[in-house]
Amino acid sequence: MRLETPLDLAGRNMGITASEKSPSQGKKKTAIDQVIQQIEHLPTLPQVVMRVLAMAESPRVSAIELAKAMDQSLAAKVLKMANSAYYGGRGRNISSIHQAIMLVGFEAVKEIILTTSFFHTFHDAQDVQALQPLWQHYLECAMIAKPTAWMYRYDSLDEAYLSGLTHDIGMLVIQQYFSDQCREIEKKRELGREWLQAERDVLELTHADIGGKIAERWGFPANLADSIAHHHDCGWTVNPVLGKILHYADQYISGKLSFPSMLEAFKQEGMNFPATWDSSDLSSAE
Repeated sequence: MRLETPLDLAGRNMGITASEKSPSQGKKKTAIDQVIQQIEHLPTLPQVVMRVLAMAESPRVSAIELAKAMDQSLAAKVLKMANSAYYGGRGRNISSIHQAIMLVGFEAVKEIILTTSFFHTFHDAQDVQALQPLWQHYLECAMIAKPTAWMYRYDSLDEAYLSGLTHDIGMLVIQQYFSDQCREIEKKRELGREWLQAERDVLELTHADIGGKIAERWGFPANLADSIAHHHDCGWTVNPVLGKILHYADQYISGKLSFPSMLEAFKQEGMNFPATWDSSDLSSAE
């Protein structure tokens, strides 16, 4: 089924035919809202996930309290990680969730929850294989954004990681819920149209616009939603530092910047990592 675009809706409401519609009709915010409203079953992050993440942020919450807040699915994921070879689990069997949390650490627990929950939110995708490149890009961007945030002493590594993990969520929504329009976008790109402009031509907005709106709907902090919405156009208004970290991590993972070029780009933005920084220190941000 082809969902109506904002242009379709505007035309139908005003008695305008398709040939008479102008791409400039309507404000972008209205366009985003109309797109979101048409997605009847837009997935939401489970409340238990949001609650556990909030608890993991608090220095007053113990591993036992965090373990009690987890549902069976989240607990199983953390236990699996604790018993993996990475954590030396081959010679032992950790069956207590709070012991598993103590072993892997709160930071790792948050990443496990964020990553698996986000991917499973869209587990009903019709063509999982086709989405694999997107999943890979999300994860790679997250894994670059986090140590980059550490290098530049950003105060929330989790926000940087989550921004990388979810920055192209709008693209996933277009693929899953607007399949006809997605094909139109691909055709325009094959004809040489720039990617974001092709999205604007067809949907009157971009995947970044959609992503920012979804982040708001999921209850993400304003600076995180802002960084997602503007990770291409750099129009951040809430927290430009997080926005730059995400933007350049995405540029690096996409092959548009080398690592030295990324560092130079940060320098040009007035961001310099500490003089005492050493690449071996990155292990503390892994």
